[in-house]
Amino acid sequence: MEEGQKRTFEEADPSLLDEVSAVIVDIEGTTTPIEFVKECLFPYVRENLESYLSTRYDDEETQADICALREQAVKDKANNVDGAVEIPSDGSKEDVIKAVLGNVKWQMDLDRKTTELKQLQGHIWREAYKTGKVKAKVFDDVSPNFEKLVEEERLIYIYSSGSIEAQKLLFKHTECGDLSKYIKDYFDTTIGPKTEKDSYVKILEQIQCDPEEVLFLTDMPQEAEAASQAGLKTALVAREGNEELTDEHFKKFLVIESFSELFGEDDEDFKRLETEGNGEYNEDDDEDDDEDDLGDDDEDDPEDDDGEDEEEA
Repeated sequence: MEEGQKRTFEEADPSLLDEVSAVIVDIEGTTTPIEFVKECLFPYVRENLESYLSTRYDDEETQADICALREQAVKDKANNVDGAVEIPSDGSKEDVIKAVLGNVKWQMDLDRKTTELKQLQGHIWREAYKTGKVKAKVFDDVSPNFEKLVEEERLIYIYSSGSIEAQKLLFKHTECGDLSKYIKDYFDTTIGPKTEKDSYVKILEQIQCDPEEVLFLTDMPQEAEAASQAGLKTALVAREGNEELTDEHFKKFLVIESFSELFGEDDEDFKRLETEGNGEYNEDDDEDDDEDDLGDDDEDDPEDDDGEDEEEA
């Protein structure tokens, strides 16, 4: 985040958490570094997929996963999806496993978000988490601010393309300890794609909240757009390693870099946001900014500063 200027809370809304009783949170790039997913979780699946299938091939759960992948492959073929790998229904164990390996790796190479793929991945990660081979990474500001949200009696929900089981495993087995105790419920793509308005409408129905009572936090502008269309409050979360946001994203959405900003606790960030000009930090403004941060000179704040700021698994 080197270019562009974020909108201050005063410019966007008196407070992101005003009237909010529930917060829906994305995972990859929002609570968890994309690098952890790309460089730890996904490689674990690739390295252990064949042995997992071989040792659990006759398990009911594994057979259900294979059946789901087979049905998805049939749909892909019918829709002329380029490169789709079909899975035989009457082949030998070795033939089926070989086809599943090809199908899963093909989907992962394309970073597909199919429910069928995510379900199998979650089952493979289960063992990794429970044996301690994998500990989930979350950003440092996640745990203390989850705790604070709960203390303020705001409900936390997770909505991710990963399966619900994979979500539960991740938050239960983090390097910061068990964070699942803060989470009310989980949603995955079985409720609908994250880029479609109807998915958020369905979530609102399930959690029994009005849209203006719910805040959605994500790193993906397409998801924020869909949630906004459903009436939810939204904010983009800009983290190191995420895709860069455009000026248009900064004009359209409020952008935060830390969950602490939900409570106005990031003094350095607010100081940077309140500088004039192009929004870049200027050491010469330190004295004036410190006065603003302490609230000693509120009447000097420009009332007509409606300029919007810019910037961007």
